[in-house]
This record gives sequence, C-alpha cells and structure tokens, in this order.
Amino acid sequence: MLKVISIINNKGGVGKTTTSINLAAGLAQTQRVLLVDMDSQASASLALGIERAKLRPSIAHVLYGEVPIRRAILQTHIPRLHLITGSLDLADADLCLAEHSGRESVLRRTIEEVMDEYDVILMDCPPSTSLLSVNILVAADAFIIPLSPSYLALEGLVSLGEVVTQVRMNLGRVAPVLGVIMTMVDPNNDSHAEIEQQVRGHYGSKVFQTMIRKDDTLSDSPGLGQTIFEFAPESQGAQDYNALVGEVTERSQRYAAVFAQLNGASRAQTSGDGAPAPVSAPAP
Repeated sequence: MLKVISIINNKGGVGKTTTSINLAAGLAQTQRVLLVDMDSQASASLALGIERAKLRPSIAHVLYGEVPIRRAILQTHIPRLHLITGSLDLADADLCLAEHSGRESVLRRTIEEVMDEYDVILMDCPPSTSLLSVNILVAADAFIIPLSPSYLALEGLVSLGEVVTQVRMNLGRVAPVLGVIMTMVDPNNDSHAEIEQQVRGHYGSKVFQTMIRKDDTLSDSPGLGQTIFEFAPESQGAQDYNALVGEVTERSQRYAAVFAQLNGASRAQTSGDGAPAPVSAPAP
C-alpha cells in the first residue's frame, strides 16, 4: 500500500476531519495507523477524545525541532491507532518552517523517522494554502479530497488543483490524487445529485464509488470523543465509511503496484550520466 495519505481540501466544512478520524479508525481494524493532526484547531485530536490540556507536545513542536517525534505520539483508545495532535502552535508554522533548509520537505523528513512502524500514516490537513500545505503535499504518497455537494466546495477543489500544479512545477514532485470522496450527500436532494453528477462526469474514475451520505450520527459522535464505528456501528455513516476503507485499501494497493513498476522501468531506462528517465504518475 501507499503509506502516507493526506486528507486535504482548501475549503473548510467539507468533511476532512470526519473522514480522517473514521478512515483512520476503519483502517486500524486490521493495520497499524498513525493519524497526524495538521490543523491548528486540533479538531481531529479533540474528536478522538484528547483533552485540550493534553494537546502538547503536538506536531508543531516536532516540526520546530523542540521534541523528537516519538515523544509526541499518543496511543488512542482505539487499538492500533496512534495520534500526533494538532495545536494552536501550528499557527506559526509558515514562519518557523521558512527558516529551515529544504523547507518544503521538513514534514517528510520528520515522519520518515517512524515510517517503518506503521502500515498507514494519515494526515488531517487545514483548509488553507500555505507553506505547511506544501509540506503536506510533498510528504504524502497520495492524497484524498473530501468534497461536499456545494458550488463553493467545487471552487475549493479547483483552487487545490492550482496549488498542486504550482508545487509540481516548482519542485518537480507532488503526490497524485488517490481519489475524491463525496461527503454529506443527501440522495433525495436534486441539487446534490446534480453536483455529484457533474463531479463524476468531470473527474471520472478519480471519484470514489462510495459516497458519504448525510447522517446526523457523523456530526454527533465527535462530541463524545468517538468514531462512527463506536458511536453508531449500524448507522448509515458507519456503512459508508466502512465501504470507503475498502476502496482506499484496494486503490492504495493498486497505486503502489503501479509505482513499483514505473520505478523499476525508470531505473532500467536511466541514462548514461545517471539521470533517471521521467516517470508519470498513474491515474486512479
């Protein structure tokens, strides 16, 4: 499988944190998972029942070189699911990261220290365009884009695409899209159905077949520090996220296999001066 997956969208309120915590919990049923809360609001950490007083040390203190990464890792109440919290200290991330050499890759170098200890590392990302966002894109092996059925959310998707293109042009590498996941969908709402049809028509196979339907239990469970699988295991939301876990696992394995083939071909085609042949990222 691809190991590092970011959950990202420049628009807030599209279900990034809900997707991050429930996808992490679903994957943790069979795998070792590390969830990294990259948001200064620490919503993912709080939704998993971490008290505000225990948010430090957070990923911010690791990135700033104040604590080693292993000291910041918490065992959640869910077996096989570990967490590095977010905190308000991330508000200074751009200023602090700007002082580093290779500033776009600080996060990648940081998580590489524990990469071999997990099967999957998920990152819950802030709704912003910043140096921290660039670090997240560079650190990831792939990223998932939650998208609610609203036209403003579509604008956020377009904006993210522009950021990804710019990062790829400037740095030569950025993670591919693992998939777009439609969230908060009311199947009986004609407007939602129209937007879903537009998204699937434009992005094709990049859109997961699973969609997360609107379900009040998904918004109620974080208040109790529980995932949907604990709070309402028979609910529509639990069924949808369980289906997403299966799709993410299958697609991640398929991507990893394609990348392995491409990297092998690239090494075989290396020119005489040692420069690797260019390799294109696979489509979902």
